[in-house]
Amino acid sequence: MSKALSSTVHAIGIDGGGTSTRVLLVDGEGRRLGEGTSGSGNLHDMGEAQLGEHLGEAWRGAWASAGREPRPAESVFCAMASVGTAANRELVRRLVAQVGMGSLEAVEVDIDLVGALAGGLGGGDGIALIAGTGSSCFGRDGSGRTFQSGGWGSLLDDVGSATWLGTGAMIAAARAFDGRGPSTSLEGSVMEALGLEHMRELLPAIDGEGDARARRAALAPLVTAAAERGDPEASRLLERGADALAECAEAVWRTLDFAGGEVEVVLTGGLGENVPAYRELVHAAVLRRVPTARCTPARASNLVGAALVALERCSVGLDPAARARLLRGD
Repeated sequence: MSKALSSTVHAIGIDGGGTSTRVLLVDGEGRRLGEGTSGSGNLHDMGEAQLGEHLGEAWRGAWASAGREPRPAESVFCAMASVGTAANRELVRRLVAQVGMGSLEAVEVDIDLVGALAGGLGGGDGIALIAGTGSSCFGRDGSGRTFQSGGWGSLLDDVGSATWLGTGAMIAAARAFDGRGPSTSLEGSVMEALGLEHMRELLPAIDGEGDARARRAALAPLVTAAAERGDPEASRLLERGADALAECAEAVWRTLDFAGGEVEVVLTGGLGENVPAYRELVHAAVLRRVPTARCTPARASNLVGAALVALERCSVGLDPAARARLLRGD
């Protein structure tokens, strides 16, 4: 990250997900000037006070990496988890302004998928799938119409996400222990990961308050590891997760109008981007359900996508050269 501040900082992009809160400072020419990170950016999980602390910490960290004291920006765009209602978006908007990132009028908040689509497709139209701690899908067609499928949280949905896979691992382990399901190596690996001496200790270990969702999500690597060892139950779980994600993409594709032509689909989020075997399963499932899809790697991160949207809202706007520079990371 460059320490030089040759141009005015015009915009701040914020990506708030289940794992982290990230802040990116950019200037009007699309240069990345500083980046900061803190804890979870999920309002539902953290609550108002803790989220405010994470936003402030990430913002101050971004300025520290830029080598300057914090100051407000002209435009701030927040792409956040758990802001599906107008009330939640307004709450986060006020938190960001209170931290000092910008005036209330300078701050805009929307769902995390907006940043995922902007970064993943470089501002173009198409479909973005997020598979991280949680999951959801969002698309925009050539007319500017948008649609979201999924994103109902871990209690009701979050199909194919790390939380969903981790929960599935525990279900498979419990069913194997009960004799209601097939034998699986997940039984032993879940017990080891959670430090259990007996499977009946599973429920109190994961049914507490606070970071229960994060603890479930942390078990997702057990599933991919078991599948690599040839565990059939783990492999079936991954295949079900991939198809459930593809079903969300299909719902968006059928709802929007892509004029019967090819539609780009990008998979983002920690699980989707960092586990190649799972990514391949998701891509294959998407192609089965969306015959005109072209699965493409993300051009930039969700955080860069949020910064792109923030720059577009600036008085100087976002010209093609600045867009290209921001996407390249110059």
